[in-house]
Amino acid sequence: MIRHIFKLIWNKKSSNFLMLLEIFLSFIVLFVSLSFVIYNYRLLNKPLGFESQDRWMVYLNDMSELDSLSRGQLKETLELELEQMDRIQQIAFGNYAAPFSGNNSISGDDSGGFLIRSKLATVDINFAETMDLQVTSGRFFDDRDYANPNYEPVIVNQFFMDKYFPEKNMIDSIIVFSGDKQIIGVIEGYRYNGEFTEEEPMMLQLGHPRDNNLGVMYIDLQPGTTAAYEEAVNKKIADIVQDESFIILNLEDQRKQNSRSTWIPIIALISICTFLCINVALGLFGILWYNINKRKGEIGLRRALGAHTTDITKQFILEIIFLTALAVILGIVFAIQVPLLKLGPLEPINLYYAIALSAAIILIIVTVCALHPSWQASKIHPAIALHDD
Repeated sequence: MIRHIFKLIWNKKSSNFLMLLEIFLSFIVLFVSLSFVIYNYRLLNKPLGFESQDRWMVYLNDMSELDSLSRGQLKETLELELEQMDRIQQIAFGNYAAPFSGNNSISGDDSGGFLIRSKLATVDINFAETMDLQVTSGRFFDDRDYANPNYEPVIVNQFFMDKYFPEKNMIDSIIVFSGDKQIIGVIEGYRYNGEFTEEEPMMLQLGHPRDNNLGVMYIDLQPGTTAAYEEAVNKKIADIVQDESFIILNLEDQRKQNSRSTWIPIIALISICTFLCINVALGLFGILWYNINKRKGEIGLRRALGAHTTDITKQFILEIIFLTALAVILGIVFAIQVPLLKLGPLEPINLYYAIALSAAIILIIVTVCALHPSWQASKIHPAIALHDD
């Protein structure tokens, strides 16, 4: 039967060419669209590294106008007063390289014999507990790190370790990075630029309460705290700092707003893929119905010669599947060049997933579309078919 089907496809090559071209182009469009969708889906499923739910972020006024002692006292007062409020659990401070802010601090150093390049953020000792950072090895900052006269303690993310010190235990080790740094802990991750950003080497530095760059305050609230509670927090902070130029932001709202620019093209591409699949399905239905009506004589003759209904159904299904497989193989030959030749910025694994998923979607659509017309063809009575012919 397979040889017979290939002969039928070849004999109708002129009419089958348009269907083959349609399926080929549909595969290419699916491949391009799904590459972007799969890439961002995989990013979305990676841990963000911190908690944004029930967290607020407060941009305080410029603390450089205060002397170091006043800054320390102000932060201590804010921490003590706010933690006495009924729905506030923890307070921490950090610099302006804050989550979803778009602010970045990047540094590099090749003094140790190879280049280390990392993003930087400055935080205090309460930051891990307030933002729910996951320390996978070592420890987070504590009070004793303020008194280390020899080395500056730092926390790095797991991506930093995997990139620069793979399969090594670097806890309490000294590295050269803008001076001598001692790695005291490793966190799971800290993708503070958003959930659709790639993991990058990250280093957290310890900031002293008197530093003028710890101008962002983080508030850990009890679950279920509503936006109405912001008025009470705003009044308390205004009374302490004697100023109303600060800004309170809901970190979860910031996360959603930050990801919106990526969700819009994802939804648009999924809509395009859905519309394309519907059009392919409708086109296949039309072509199959046309072929059945045109080939009634052939169907009636086969039935008259003793062909079973399942043989007729199988013939039509295999014809369209073989034709589709040919178009998909041609599409794969073109698409596979992108990861092999590294023609795009995406990791090859995303492209391989897109190729496999595109092929599966096309084959499933074609098979489903071929079932009903093929079943209808098998029900044609031989006498009626031959009479009509």
